[in-house]
Amino acid sequence: MKRQLTIALALLAVLGLGAGLLPRPALANGAASTRNILLGIGAATYLIIQHNRVVHQREAAAAAQQAAIAQQRNDAWAAYRAAERSAHQEALANAELHKELAFEKSVVAQQQRQLAALHVGSNFTHVVATTGSHGNPQVVASDGLGWGTL
Repeated sequence: MKRQLTIALALLAVLGLGAGLLPRPALANGAASTRNILLGIGAATYLIIQHNRVVHQREAAAAAQQAAIAQQRNDAWAAYRAAERSAHQEALANAELHKELAFEKSVVAQQQRQLAALHVGSNFTHVVATTGSHGNPQVVASDGLGWGTL
């Protein structure tokens, strides 16, 4: 809209300067003709320069927008790759924890087998004090450690 108004005003200015506001008889004056031609060329040059300035501004804005989109895309890829590396590191840490847990379970199973080989059960208690006769002892107190007497 603004561009069309500028063009229309420039054309009116050229026509107004070249033809005048009132009709006049044609002059065979070479200087006036040359002046009008130069003014027309100047106005056309100004309009072309202004048009090129607007076009270059639009192209620069489009290039800036494309650069911003490319930067966002690159940032998104960087974030994705960082999250992917983080997930990979977490998976490695989980695998190490699973190995450690399996090792601990094997140690516990080995210790349980060793206890079973000693015939030590969970019903044994360490006797602290007994009363009664030698044939019929009665347990008065125990520490409940489950180790029995070794």
